[in-house]
Amino acid sequence: MAMDVGGADKVNSEINITPFCDVVLVLLIIFMVVTPMLQKGVPVNLPTSRNPEVQPDADKESSIIIAVPVEGKYYLVGKEPIPFEALRENLAENYQRNSSKPVFIKAGRNLPFSEVKKVLKAVQDTGFKKVALLSQHVDEKGNIIAGNPASEMKK
Repeated sequence: MAMDVGGADKVNSEINITPFCDVVLVLLIIFMVVTPMLQKGVPVNLPTSRNPEVQPDADKESSIIIAVPVEGKYYLVGKEPIPFEALRENLAENYQRNSSKPVFIKAGRNLPFSEVKKVLKAVQDTGFKKVALLSQHVDEKGNIIAGNPASEMKK
């Protein structure tokens, strides 16, 4: 069995796939490790909706995201758990700094609406005008469209 190693006379025109596969596999591993870290705040089992309105500001650092994963346990701004009264104070401080900030509420799917109403009332009493409820985008069959609920919303 003979092997052609390419001499001075011949040019090898075959593509070497091995380095390409190595690079693709490394990139795949990087994306698999980084993707779970992209979600901001606390994971919440959001209610679903078919045609949510676009909320591009929900991913920005300048917006306020309040997560209410379960009834009465805790309210979150970012990742720090705070009681309801501290939430009111935090909202008042943020309103004094910048009253035009958008406020997004991530409420759990099985959460009674009275809890959501309580948070909405606190936001309204503070004076914020831009308030939105976040939901998980689903297709017409009810399949969840993957991604961050704040950023994957389509018109």
